[in-house]
Amino acid sequence: MKIIAISTRSVDYQSDAGIAKRRLYINGYFSEVAEKAGFILFPVCSQNGIEGIVAMCSGLIIAGRDRDINPKFYGEKPLEGLEYPEDPYEDELDFKLIELFEKNNKPILGICSGLQSLNIYHGGSLKQHINDHTSKEKLVRHNIDIEENSFVHSLYGNKAEVNSIHHQAVNRVAEGFKVTAVSEDGTVEAIEKGNLIGLQWHPELLAANNVPAQKIFKKFIKYVTEK
Repeated sequence: MKIIAISTRSVDYQSDAGIAKRRLYINGYFSEVAEKAGFILFPVCSQNGIEGIVAMCSGLIIAGRDRDINPKFYGEKPLEGLEYPEDPYEDELDFKLIELFEKNNKPILGICSGLQSLNIYHGGSLKQHINDHTSKEKLVRHNIDIEENSFVHSLYGNKAEVNSIHHQAVNRVAEGFKVTAVSEDGTVEAIEKGNLIGLQWHPELLAANNVPAQKIFKKFIKYVTEK
């Protein structure tokens, strides 16, 4: 059974004693996906020993997260009204993982902000705020148009309905990447470059009852196996 690294996410909080703490976690939906798709998840918590982790694992999932990627990484300043964490823990971990897994020619699946990390690492940029792609009241869904001869097309065909939980999106597409899906308003929903796959939606949240979403992870494991 293949071992797949997954980037952990963090939440900062204060204990009852007023001590600042940080909790690292992975979304529980990924555990269910791993069981169904037949792989083992290895959470990566820091850059310590990261070369050994890359050697042990066959691929990487860059998970979505609550914090936005700091625009300094694509040469911009924050838009007025937007706040970014002073501690770029998640940004730097994602970029280091991308560097090492790509250097070792191991497949990467970036989900939501994971797609954005892939794009930024390779020289792309983001729209720091877009409307109508997330809501606090309900789960937003919309249709996407999909390019033929792509990872996504092999699973969904020409069109699909996906979820949407993001207020940022790809602006400048990184050199060498192909946009393989867009939403009805033109927002980039998927990018691909060889065995580097980025999806703007969250297939792990759909995988319980959505066959194409389940197949995303199974096909990713096939990429890993065929490498």
